[in-house]
Amino acid sequence: MALPHPATVELRHQGWTLLRDQPFLRADATADPHRCLGLAAGWGRPSARDGGRAAWPVRATRAGGTVSQTSGAAPLHTDAAYRERPEAGMCLFSVRPARDGGRTLLLDADTALADLPDRMLNRLRRADWSWRTPEPFVPEAPFRAAVVTLPPSGAAALRWRPDLLMCGDAEQRAAAEEFARHLARLPAVELALRPGDALILDNRRILHGRTAFGDPARMLVRVRLWTLP
Repeated sequence: MALPHPATVELRHQGWTLLRDQPFLRADATADPHRCLGLAAGWGRPSARDGGRAAWPVRATRAGGTVSQTSGAAPLHTDAAYRERPEAGMCLFSVRPARDGGRTLLLDADTALADLPDRMLNRLRRADWSWRTPEPFVPEAPFRAAVVTLPPSGAAALRWRPDLLMCGDAEQRAAAEEFARHLARLPAVELALRPGDALILDNRRILHGRTAFGDPARMLVRVRLWTLP
């Protein structure tokens, strides 16, 4: 039996892996969506649920909308937390990094939960949290879910998107704000992606975010994955 690729082992172990010099750029340094999808398919089954296309451009195109269309700082979050069933994984293909920020932030669930008081952990495990769907995506039927899932065996899972939370009362809002402050104090991994980089992450175990930037040329391509190896 063939041994798994080292990047697959790293993905399983730490929840993300970074591959350099991947062949998804054209000769003019633009992204080829078909190559992005071909590479992503080697890691799982691509999802076209949001936006109607699996290869979604991440660039600052408007003042509002979802975080992939703006240039401000993106808080640590789970992709598609506003869906009853978020995709299992995600690929980010770096086309043109920003000249002034736009660094990728990563935080694993174990670090996020390690020093959390039992009171807060129990609050986050209650399945009474809900989120609104950002523009331009089509909402689905309302649902409620837990922020933290601790299975009997396996890794802890997170569902977190603070800017889209719909808190039912002041107590829940206070809990959300406390958890957000807790996450902000933790040492996230910070990556300066280069052209040709491909970042693959487990969307259940890794929160990701971004520092603010001003460079309008910044460009990535995101592919969500229903499955992971």
